Amino acid sequence: MQLIIFSNILTPRIKYIFNFIFKDILKAEVEFTGNSQYFLQSEHIKISYGDEALGEEIFFKSTPLLFSNKLEEIKPKTISFGEYQVPFPVDRSALPFDIFAASFFMISRYEEYLHQRNMEGAFKASKSYQHKWRLLHKPIIDEWALILKSIIKKKHPNFKFQEKKFQHQPTIHFSMLTHFPEGFLNRAKFIFSAAFKKENNYMKAKFDRATGVGINNEEVLEQVEEIFASKKSNPLYFIDFPDVPMDYIRTDRISKTLNNQSVGLLRPCASNKQKMTEIKEELVKLKKIHPNLIKLTSQQLDTLKFPICYLNILNSGITSDYSMGYENVMGFRAGTCTPFNWYDLQLEKVTPLVVNSYCLTDHILQFLTREEATKEIHQYIDAVKVVNGTFYSSWNLKSLSDYPKYKKLKSLFEEMLRYSGN
Repeated sequence: MQLIIFSNILTPRIKYIFNFIFKDILKAEVEFTGNSQYFLQSEHIKISYGDEALGEEIFFKSTPLLFSNKLEEIKPKTISFGEYQVPFPVDRSALPFDIFAASFFMISRYEEYLHQRNMEGAFKASKSYQHKWRLLHKPIIDEWALILKSIIKKKHPNFKFQEKKFQHQPTIHFSMLTHFPEGFLNRAKFIFSAAFKKENNYMKAKFDRATGVGINNEEVLEQVEEIFASKKSNPLYFIDFPDVPMDYIRTDRISKTLNNQSVGLLRPCASNKQKMTEIKEELVKLKKIHPNLIKLTSQQLDTLKFPICYLNILNSGITSDYSMGYENVMGFRAGTCTPFNWYDLQLEKVTPLVVNSYCLTDHILQFLTREEATKEIHQYIDAVKVVNGTFYSSWNLKSLSDYPKYKKLKSLFEEMLRYSGN
């Protein structure tokens, strides 16, 4: 037995969000129909979405958002629902708000499209509706999905959902370091490049090592490998490359260490054709480090702009992204801890790009006391465990080194692994 969903008009937005909630989160089989007679005669579990119920099915009253094919300025009205506010209130429905429109509004990052259309600069978490509605710290779409599951089970107690399991996927990022080339002419060119190109991190790395702040990437990677030797899963590494020829980049030990690991490209967001070329050049460098690389992944920890960043990532052949989060604020930027396919609101279609959303970074934790940071880590892991989602976090490789400056962060990383059962 499966779920059959009825709506007079089956828009791409409706199919997308119903599939995400019922198939991806709740692991149920779904069929869609716009034929009322076929729907009423079906022996499957019936759910309708529209202005009014057709019969005795589970009915959810709709609001206009999912029937539109335009990106329009909207300011959602809200009502209280438990301890927080929810948007798109309705009446005479299984729930007092349009749960599907609310979920789509968050996961599509609708407000961020509007932000980019109306103004320059990064979208701040404090400006988000989720922050205003006190929902940012919750994987709220996953929590709402469990409410839908309860509604269905109450009316159809024999209906069985497949079970999801909690997963933990830490991500670790670092910049490749360069070595000093042989020969007077090559050295002169290299020093000139290091002095005048902001992208070249050689001089900075030298300064950091001299002042005791920098780390040896190879050594720390080997230490991290030892940490995960007895763990159930491995981290996902993201690498940033300096703007120098590949011959100047140290790769031997790193290639060996990462040979059997999952790796991706760090900071790939591009806003013009020149940067698109840079992404492709860096992917070539990445494949030289990891020749067996098949699945192309990325992470962007600076300003994430919609839709340009994701469009250019897709055009580069990248199929999976780990950029959905706020570097400076904890929380679930897209309202979920379940991987999802990015829905492009400009083209009004589902894309092949799979988005994996992180909820905390070491950058945030470093400003908290150890007790405060531990509490936050536990709370976020608990929130994801309740809904059997995937807990993503983002860490700089240097935070896991043995330098005294990073002692607290390394300890927090190991506590996170312990508490998540990894």
